[in-house]
Amino acid sequence: MKNLIEIKDDVYFIAERLKDIDKSYQIFFNLIRKCYEVHSCEQKDSYCFAVPYEFLDERTIAYALKTRHENRDKIIKEIEKNNEEVYNRQIKNQVKMIKEAIYVS
Repeated sequence: MKNLIEIKDDVYFIAERLKDIDKSYQIFFNLIRKCYEVHSCEQKDSYCFAVPYEFLDERTIAYALKTRHENRDKIIKEIEKNNEEVYNRQIKNQVKMIKEAIYVS
């Protein structure tokens, strides 16, 4: 963990507010990946997630809440729904392209 710098204090008190979600959460800045990461001191592999934003702000709290283990089933359903919508869109586009190719010939 020599490439990680622990963030104990920040402007928006994100490190402190994450403790309200899970007391084991800690924020680190990864010097190699150049991003913030949330780790749990109660896990063998402490890594939980990379903060998908350049700065620590309210979005980090919302992301931590959304990605909690308790929300796993909901997230999986969202992914499956999105995949189905993408698949259906692709099918419609392919059908449209085939129709256009047939009528052009």
